Amino acid sequence: KEKLIAKILETIDRAKAFLAEKGFVLQTLIDARDFQKIECLQDAADAVSGSLADRKTFTTCASELERLVKYADRDDLTEAERKEYEAIAAIHGQLQKKRSHADTTDLMVQVNGIVSSYVKIADSSMVREEPKRWDISTIDFGLLQKEFARVKNRHLMLKDMDDLIQKKLASMMLNNPKRIDYYEQYQKIIDAYNSEQDRATIEKTFMDLMDLANSMNQEAKRYVREGFSSDEELSLYDLLFKDNLSKNDIRQLKKVAVDLLQNIKSKIAELDHWTDKQETKAAVDNLIRDTLWKELPESYDEVSISHYRQQIYEYVYTRYASVA
Repeated sequence: KEKLIAKILETIDRAKAFLAEKGFVLQTLIDARDFQKIECLQDAADAVSGSLADRKTFTTCASELERLVKYADRDDLTEAERKEYEAIAAIHGQLQKKRSHADTTDLMVQVNGIVSSYVKIADSSMVREEPKRWDISTIDFGLLQKEFARVKNRHLMLKDMDDLIQKKLASMMLNNPKRIDYYEQYQKIIDAYNSEQDRATIEKTFMDLMDLANSMNQEAKRYVREGFSSDEELSLYDLLFKDNLSKNDIRQLKKVAVDLLQNIKSKIAELDHWTDKQETKAAVDNLIRDTLWKELPESYDEVSISHYRQQIYEYVYTRYASVA
C-alpha cells in the first residue's frame, strides 16, 4: 500500500510539473468556483494541447494516475491530494471530449460558436451574443482570421477542427478512395504544425485547416456539378476515369458509372450475404466485368479493363459488403 500511495503522489507531482511547464498552475483550477472553474478547465486543457506530443504526454500521465487510484481506498489520500487527482482527471476528461456538430455531411461548422466558447470571459455574468452559423463554403476568411486572433484557447479550437476534419475525411475516403489527396494535404498541415516550435504559427495552421475544410465541402457537392444524382455514382466515375478522354468518352463514362452502380445494387439485393460465398462473389465480379466490357469507351483496352474491374470489385466489396 505504501508503494502504491508513493506512486500516486509521484504521478500527481509529474502531472502538476508538466502543467506548470506549460504555464498552468493546477491549484488555480482547484480554487476556481462556478463558471470560472469551466474556464480554468479549458485553460488547462488548452495548455497541454500545444502539440500532439504534449497531449500524449499529459494523457499518458493522467491515464496512469487514474489506473493507480482505482487500487487505492478513499482514505489513502488526504483531501488536498484527492482534489489534485480529481482536477487532473477533469483536465484529462476535457481532452477526451468530442464536440458535436450539427451537420458533418456538408461540413456546416459553427465557427463563430466554437470561437465564442473559447473567448476569454470578461465578467462573471457570462453574457454572450447569440452565436452565428457560418457556412464554411461561404466563409469570409479575412474576417475569420481577425476573429481567431481574439481567441484565448486556440489549441483546443485547433483540436476541434482536427477532430471534425478527421471524421469528414474518413467518410469521404470510404465513399471514394480517390480522395486520398485530401488526407495527404491534411497530414502535411498537421505534420508542419507539430514540427514547428514557434507557436505563433497556430493562426496559419487554423486557416490552412479551414481552407482544406472548404475544399472538402466543395468536393462533397461535386457530384451535382458533374451531373450525377448521388456521390456514389461520382465515386464509380472517379474510379473509372483516366486521362486524355474525349468529351464523348467522358459522356459515355458517366453513363457507365450510373448503369454499373444500378446493376450492382440490383444484383446484391438478390443475393443473401454475397461476400460469404465464392459463387455469389463471382456473380458480382462477372457482372462488373460484363458491364465494363460492353459499355466502356473503345479507348479502354483489355489490360485497363482488367485493372478497373479489379478496382471496382474491391470498392464494392468494401462499401457494400452487407447491404446494397
